[in-house]
Amino acid sequence: MPRQDEIVETQAADRADPSAETHRRSREALTAALPDIGEVSAELIGHGDVPRPRSRQVLAAVLGIPPASLTQMDDTDVSRAVDRLRALIDQCARLADQATVDELTGAMRRGSGMAALQREIDRNRRSPGKGLVAIFIDLDGLKAVNDRNGHAAGDERLRATVKAIRERLRSYDLVIRYGGDEFVCVLTNSDAAEAERTAAALRENVLVGAHGSISVGVAELEPDDDGEVLVARADLALYTGRRVRDGTASPAAP
Repeated sequence: MPRQDEIVETQAADRADPSAETHRRSREALTAALPDIGEVSAELIGHGDVPRPRSRQVLAAVLGIPPASLTQMDDTDVSRAVDRLRALIDQCARLADQATVDELTGAMRRGSGMAALQREIDRNRRSPGKGLVAIFIDLDGLKAVNDRNGHAAGDERLRATVKAIRERLRSYDLVIRYGGDEFVCVLTNSDAAEAERTAAALRENVLVGAHGSISVGVAELEPDDDGEVLVARADLALYTGRRVRDGTASPAAP
């Protein structure tokens, strides 16, 4: 789980350089797709040159050989190898990003998103913190929009909804496209009370920014939860809340 000073530094860098967000997402996608090399090669993606003393260490680590094995290579050859490695890793990151991100909305695809959620759950249990919460979101009336105005209008509403959701989340919170009109937000270092306030802010911002309403359900991580169970409880909370809102169930109904 990122420290607060790391979070502030990342957000400041993203504001100063819009491309930093792209590089950050590429690193995350690369780590998700190639976890064995994602950590050691992350510094090769982005701006600037790798410092010369570090080049040999990074190259050896990525190749899985002792740094001493590179003693016969001069600095020019090492720099050329690092440049080629950087290009290869950058290409892998772009391909991984395409595989993990929904092209319509920019949210994570379900498979990669659920894997990322499970990693956050595992991290939370290794270093117990404030908590972890899932918010299940369903767009109200999307089918009616598609039927009335066409699928292009429905696609635009999906894009606008995710944009409005992201505006009320932290940069490191996960947004997963779980189904056609269903999304899951994962809030780390948060509890149910904070998540309920966030959910209310999401509903309000979506109403203003996407000109449509959403239904939400909130579930806080429990000791025996895995990612699927946590999301299922958030989905059940949404379903129960919608039935109460529509007058088809009492607040105590399961």
